[in-house]
Amino acid sequence: MEIPNYQPFYLQSLEGLRAEIKRLGLTAPADEDLSPLGEPLSVDGRIIPNRFCAQPVAGNDAESNGAPGSLTLRRYTAYSKGAFGLIWVERTSAVDGQEPRGLRLSRDTVTRFAKMLEDMRASATVKPLVVIQLTATSSEAMIASAKFAEDAGFDGVDIQGDRNTLPGTLARLRNAAPGLLLTTRLCAYEGVRGGFGVSLNDFRKHDLSGPITFARSLLESGLQMLNVTSAGPRLVGTTRGSQPFADFERGDEHPLTTMARQLMLVQTLRETFPTVPMVGTGFSWLREFAPNIASAAIRSGVMHLAGLGRAALACPDLPSQVLSRGMVEGGSTCMVCFACSHLAESGREVGCVIRDPEVYGHAFRDARRLDADRLLSGAARCHLCEAAPCSAKSPTRTDIPSFIKAFRQGRTQDAYEVLRAGNALPEMVSQTGPSWCEAEGACIEKTLSGVAVPIRDLQYAAAWQARNNGISGITMPEVSSHKTVAVVGGGSAGISAAARLLELGHRVHIYEASNCLGGVPARLLARHRAMADPSGEIAALLRPALSAGRLECFFKRTLGKDVFLKDLALEYDAVLVNVGLWRERSLGKAYGVIGALDLLEHGLPSTPRRVAVLAGGDSAMDACSALHALGTDEIYVVFEGSRAEMHWHMSDSWFARPGVHAMMSWKPLGYACDVEGRVNGLRLGHSALGIESTLPVDLVVEAMGLTLCETVRSELETCSGVVHTAGAMVNGGASVGHCVAEGHAAAENIHRQLLK
Repeated sequence: MEIPNYQPFYLQSLEGLRAEIKRLGLTAPADEDLSPLGEPLSVDGRIIPNRFCAQPVAGNDAESNGAPGSLTLRRYTAYSKGAFGLIWVERTSAVDGQEPRGLRLSRDTVTRFAKMLEDMRASATVKPLVVIQLTATSSEAMIASAKFAEDAGFDGVDIQGDRNTLPGTLARLRNAAPGLLLTTRLCAYEGVRGGFGVSLNDFRKHDLSGPITFARSLLESGLQMLNVTSAGPRLVGTTRGSQPFADFERGDEHPLTTMARQLMLVQTLRETFPTVPMVGTGFSWLREFAPNIASAAIRSGVMHLAGLGRAALACPDLPSQVLSRGMVEGGSTCMVCFACSHLAESGREVGCVIRDPEVYGHAFRDARRLDADRLLSGAARCHLCEAAPCSAKSPTRTDIPSFIKAFRQGRTQDAYEVLRAGNALPEMVSQTGPSWCEAEGACIEKTLSGVAVPIRDLQYAAAWQARNNGISGITMPEVSSHKTVAVVGGGSAGISAAARLLELGHRVHIYEASNCLGGVPARLLARHRAMADPSGEIAALLRPALSAGRLECFFKRTLGKDVFLKDLALEYDAVLVNVGLWRERSLGKAYGVIGALDLLEHGLPSTPRRVAVLAGGDSAMDACSALHALGTDEIYVVFEGSRAEMHWHMSDSWFARPGVHAMMSWKPLGYACDVEGRVNGLRLGHSALGIESTLPVDLVVEAMGLTLCETVRSELETCSGVVHTAGAMVNGGASVGHCVAEGHAAAENIHRQLLK
């Protein structure tokens, strides 16, 4: 068995492919004649117009309720346009469960699935048969979801579940939904010692006695088609034989060996059950020669249909190319770069990074930001400047050259201590800060090479490693000062202040209006950005103080309602107020107008089709992301200044997404409403052109900036000069880094006053 030193795709011709198959001692047919791929196939009275099957690849692009999102619809419509005869919709949860960002078929989403199928069939060049893969934790949930699939218009269902109960579920489903084609996707070789379909004597070899027995029980229960897959064995290293290769790793064996095994598996099952239509897989590595192997395998009776996974993502019109021209362009096929699998592993939207870079390129680059090789190469570009511009621009005034020097030398604890000198929440700050206008924006490498040192990513990695190593908790003096400070507001400024006060020996009581610490990043941003939940960092930071009894947190305590400054001023040695800004600036109230923070926290009862987002504040970007995830067709980002003036943390490529419109230099003037008082238009004026117009919309999201709530303003007026303030209520909603720095400075100021 050849275990190659992996090399780029090297086959130049069909003859070269045949010679390589022979050299490796493998059995795999290869034909010039591709006509078998265009032949129709009858499956239990249903006609599949050709032999191409788009395999299920999870896109991680569903809406929040599990309905197909805009990218989901885009992907499956592309398969229809590309002439796939059988389209296998990805893993979809039943009514009793949902995977993060995964599809969910339920009473609430069935109409959206029906609409997706309608669009797919309307755009199809041939009428495809569409199967949906369903998973559930119970037989009842599976049957309920399958009925929804039938209502939506799917031709069949692929049921997934426990092998012991699946035959019984299948039999019940046969009676409950007789109109559905019943199938399953079966991994016939798991590639690990003791795995399903694996020889007991040698994990590198298959033993199909188990899969054959299982398949027979499914067929006796009503199964009508089988989709056969397999895993790749791990042949070298400490984990050899104990786990299969992950989908994003290159295998230990030659790709042609993997392909030949998969053909052998499906052929054995095909010969055992000659009347059952079967899908074979494993063709993506072959690029433009995939149709040659697939056609020969169909002609020789190895299988009935050719399943394409990565190859379909990269080249959704591959069937159309083959059927119309008798060939496929190698430059349009899958390169087996595993970028799509890396996207899946990181939980991001999945697609072909190479062939569809405008949609998926940025997500892949973002997913790779924290890889060790990227971080070290980025740190190596730092000039370790004296009087470093990056440090001067850092809101927390971090000594960035010293931090990066320690990071480069592997001194993890030293690197973290440099960060923590003025930044209690380096993970949160690095994930939420606008790096382009803070430390990275001042990096001299940005001028010299055009690419700044990845300071933000280095800070996040060092902080995360420190927390993982258990060294991120507050260190307090053994003896308390016996002074207690009330901190009203548990956002970034409040936590920063509390941490510093505790380090200086004081006791702290935090009063927080919500049920958790962290403010906007914890309550809202972690749900709508590709960022880690900051609660882990906060808990690790404060744990020593909570355990020592130096810190107490009181939740659901709102300033002006449950907590009053005049009382706190009498009870505590000092009071710090940093409640943040939670009231959106508004053009006026109207039905169909919502604040960005309300949208982010509470969502929407239904998906609006056309939405204007009045941008200017930090929450505009997150509101747009939430609307895009909901499946809004058209998003108009309205801002009266230039793009460079807008506080927007994502790359400009975000505006290249379908249905997103950047309307710069347009000033919102007011709302147009129908006779019932509902907004149906946004009145606008262009600052440069001097014209006015009305934009038709279904919803307006106000994200133009934040201000203090009236109750908070009144409370501050009652105790003017008695309490300290910090954070967004002082700086107007600057970055989290600025709020952390202000909290730290406020704590130092309080400490000096307490010592007088």
